[in-house]
Amino acid sequence: MELPHVSRADIKPAYDLYGMPVEYVRGKMTKKRAERIRFEPALHDNEKDQVLWSDVMTIDQNKFLITVCDPLNLTLQTSVESESADVLGLALQGHLQVLRERSFNPRMVHVDPASAFRAIRTQFPGTCIDVGGAKDFVEKVDAKIRRIKDTYRSVKAGLSWSLPNSRVKDLVAYCVSRLNNRRTSALNSKLSPRVLFTGTKPNYKKEFSLSFGDYVELYNGTTNTSAERSVGGIALYPLGNSTGSWQFWCFASKSYVRRSTWTKMVTTDVIQRTMSALALGDPVLSEQFLNPASPVGAADTVAEAEIAEADDAENENVPDLVDHDDADSDSEDEDDEEESATGDAVPSRQSARIAAGIRPPERLTLATKIDRAMALATKVREDANEGTVNAVRVELIQLFSEMEALLPVKSVTTSAEILNAIMIVVEKFLASGEHDKWKGRLVADGRSQDRDLYPDKASPTLAIHSLFTVLAFYAGLIGYLMSKVDIKGAFVQTPMTGPPVYLRLNKKIASQVVHIYPEYKDFLQPDGSMLTQMLKAMYGCVQASSLWFALLTKVLLAHGYVASQTDRCVMRRESGGLIFCILIYVDDLLIFASKAETERIRKFLTEAFTTITMSVDNTISYLGMQLLWKDRFFIVDMDFYVRQLLKDWMHLPVKANPGTRNLFKIDEKSELLAVKPRELFHSTVARILYLAKRVRADIITVVSFLCTRVTKATEEDQAKLESLLGYLKRTMTRKLYLHAMTSRQLLAFIDAAFALHFFDSKSHTGVIITMGGVVIYISSRKQKCIAKSPTEAELVGLTDNLGLVELFHEF
Repeated sequence: MELPHVSRADIKPAYDLYGMPVEYVRGKMTKKRAERIRFEPALHDNEKDQVLWSDVMTIDQNKFLITVCDPLNLTLQTSVESESADVLGLALQGHLQVLRERSFNPRMVHVDPASAFRAIRTQFPGTCIDVGGAKDFVEKVDAKIRRIKDTYRSVKAGLSWSLPNSRVKDLVAYCVSRLNNRRTSALNSKLSPRVLFTGTKPNYKKEFSLSFGDYVELYNGTTNTSAERSVGGIALYPLGNSTGSWQFWCFASKSYVRRSTWTKMVTTDVIQRTMSALALGDPVLSEQFLNPASPVGAADTVAEAEIAEADDAENENVPDLVDHDDADSDSEDEDDEEESATGDAVPSRQSARIAAGIRPPERLTLATKIDRAMALATKVREDANEGTVNAVRVELIQLFSEMEALLPVKSVTTSAEILNAIMIVVEKFLASGEHDKWKGRLVADGRSQDRDLYPDKASPTLAIHSLFTVLAFYAGLIGYLMSKVDIKGAFVQTPMTGPPVYLRLNKKIASQVVHIYPEYKDFLQPDGSMLTQMLKAMYGCVQASSLWFALLTKVLLAHGYVASQTDRCVMRRESGGLIFCILIYVDDLLIFASKAETERIRKFLTEAFTTITMSVDNTISYLGMQLLWKDRFFIVDMDFYVRQLLKDWMHLPVKANPGTRNLFKIDEKSELLAVKPRELFHSTVARILYLAKRVRADIITVVSFLCTRVTKATEEDQAKLESLLGYLKRTMTRKLYLHAMTSRQLLAFIDAAFALHFFDSKSHTGVIITMGGVVIYISSRKQKCIAKSPTEAELVGLTDNLGLVELFHEF
């Protein structure tokens, strides 16, 4: 009997109805390249100030904090266990942090008068929590909650299986994601809230190829064995990252996984029964998914097996501030040829937390961090050429024409001191993180200079505790203005003294000089370099800073200012019952003076140094800190610095405390870090120390201990550092508040912990100094000698710091 001819067209309807055979997918699935959507700054919303509307939504016995941002119209959600102040406070903190991560500034949050919201009203410095009156509605978020519930009911009704309670939060995340991808009439732009927020367009082909509850086969790595290349899972919601990844629930590992490579399948009866069983509380999972040896679709019986809830995040109420790393998706480095196809979830930040016994936080829809490095690289590519060329040109014109700091010469004596020149170009930022300018600086390599020839080369800089004392002093005073002066080319306005010193410009720098000044071509050396005599003090010379400080203080002394006996960088002048103050940090001056005195300072500084930049404002960036003067107190923050510090550590879990009970204990069996990790440990601790000595005294004790470990750091020390970084991640927007002094009373609190350092039995001293009720100094450090008793340890702490107390008394 002749068999009928079967064509491709005859088979295609069967694939449309029943899908591709699972066996085929598991045997032949391959990794697809994950292409990233390009970040487009033009798409990013320029309206940074946002007003938020927040309320709690309850659906299917699950509670969620919903926040709507205006005018961005972005919706954020976090699953919460209860409506307590702590739980809602953490959730709201997560929403605020997501916005700040993208440089948006949440100014105000409108909430209803629930007791939990009233309790957290003062917990978010810089953001006003506006609590409404009795029976007041938060209309914007109420309307959004109705839309979320409508979408939720529609999607749930379309599922071919019953929705388990554990998947409710995933469906809400999916609904919010879809709403954020839709343009609304509330937006003047044609772009959706998600595009305005991230600056990237969605990967429509991948992100909208699935819907919640679809059965998919997930890529699970390839090996040279007979192991299957995919595992079954359920699509939950898109992650909103640049590769179009989705969050899935994996049947084999019974946990969340994220993938960028998958194949959509037809939902079979086996899948429907499995998911419905989860909803009934008697979960069963087909043996065909747990046992790869059993052919999928061949057996009619379903083997029963308990499915444990593999993710502790199901009941966790702490919000994940941002889903930080696109690298968690299926990049080519993640699923390489050596990955085991066991069906287990690919290790991720969340599973690592669980392995460490830490409860992972909930995820926020759309809170996917676009790689900052990619955005920065794009900006550098666009601006680098113009920015660096202009910066070099401006610097050379300043040195050769404006300041007449360099004079080309054709030859020098053999005994002359010649230093090599180095051109440095950097992009400078304000303390708020905003771009300031491209800065070019020609410096002399002073490493070859003989230090013994310059005994007075040292120059003082402003002490941080002096700055805080002055801020607290002026916080409650009226009739004063705060201003900042930047003296252009400060060092190169200072005449050189002593024997002549020469600077050699290399061929590349010399060619730029000749391009600007063609008449200098005759001064080129045979090798293309150029010799110049330094008429002014160049940056990099060992004597430059001392010469500059002497010149600046001479000008200030001539105009009636006198230096403080305890800090030469604090200059004061009294006039008409008012005290004017100038703080000096190299060439940056912070000034507190009346309007008339401020104008007087501007005039005599301009006469002395020709070009200065003076800004008068209640908000000033100074020494990497943002100073805000308002309502009889100062707010000091270093938010941008903290974000830069944590940029490469955002994968770490958040921590409630900066250290542990075992902070000072040292495990001698712990392995030493390799050279590169130890160098990273050293530099990271140094950067945190810079932060701690300014605005984050809450971490000073932990940092003080880690500073003693930088030369011999171990794996245990690395864990302690990561714990501290996790705490900084949770409190990254914490600021320092300096209120007005209530009196001039000076109080010092000094205590010591006896033999706290187990390795060498040395004690530890802590110091807090207040003036008029304002904390102006905090330190925590290891003592330099071994005390024999707690009393002696306290005596050592007292004697070591008594001089410091006297210094503040004389300030």
